[in-house]
Amino acid sequence: MTQKKPAKKAAVQKKSAVLTSDAKKEGTRYSAPALEKGLDILEFLSAKAHAYSLAQLADEIGRTKGEIFRMLVVLEMRNYVERNRETDMYEVTDKLLRIGLQRPKYRAMTEVARPIMEKFAADTRYPCHLAVASGEQIVVIGRVDSPDLVGVTVRVGYRQPLLETGSGRCILAFMPEDHRRHVLATAQKQASKADVDALQSEIEDIRSKGHLIASSRIMDGVWDISAPIIGSGGEEIVAALTAPYVSLVINPMSKAHVAKRLQAAAKEISRLVSAI
Repeated sequence: MTQKKPAKKAAVQKKSAVLTSDAKKEGTRYSAPALEKGLDILEFLSAKAHAYSLAQLADEIGRTKGEIFRMLVVLEMRNYVERNRETDMYEVTDKLLRIGLQRPKYRAMTEVARPIMEKFAADTRYPCHLAVASGEQIVVIGRVDSPDLVGVTVRVGYRQPLLETGSGRCILAFMPEDHRRHVLATAQKQASKADVDALQSEIEDIRSKGHLIASSRIMDGVWDISAPIIGSGGEEIVAALTAPYVSLVINPMSKAHVAKRLQAAAKEISRLVSAI
């Protein structure tokens, strides 16, 4: 008996070494089924504008109700999803966004940007918001409303494809070239109508002028005015400061003037973020 234990231990160690070696050689991917189910739920719900029932959600992500029920219970307990008690419909909360915004570079940027954004809004009477890239989308991480009662604003957490927003195309124009090539290649695969040549021309124009002025692809009658925020401090940052512009009788300021003030604000934020 006493002789078998060392032999058994040696066999286990040998087997472990073989497994480790095989994993390194073949790049074996270890799976975590429960975690993958939870991520499937979060990724699906985060891209949707309305809530889903357990049955609908199971059908959409290709799982059974039994597979995801406990996942939903835990996600609800941890406040990643919320359930309407009357309809039993689930939707994602903004907890993941709040966690993401705790990353030092985003927290620092929103902190230094806030007073500058408030001054821009007070001086121009136009709202503005701060957006960063998240994969092939933009996500709004901060906003300041207009002091007037009329204006267009977007909520924090708002997402749209990069190519569909002024913020996204402005970010695209100033992001590292290899990242931009990847985004453009993905966009071309996902949408055959994407005119990459026209987009490349627009990118060059944005880089030349230092800002973007373009009619919104999301809302009729609205213009996207965007300027880049480029930080070169402890961590590289490329973001966009955007003012949704509508022509108002109560505020005759031109698009060009708003763009000039927005670009100045974005440069000041860039300077402060780079100094951190």
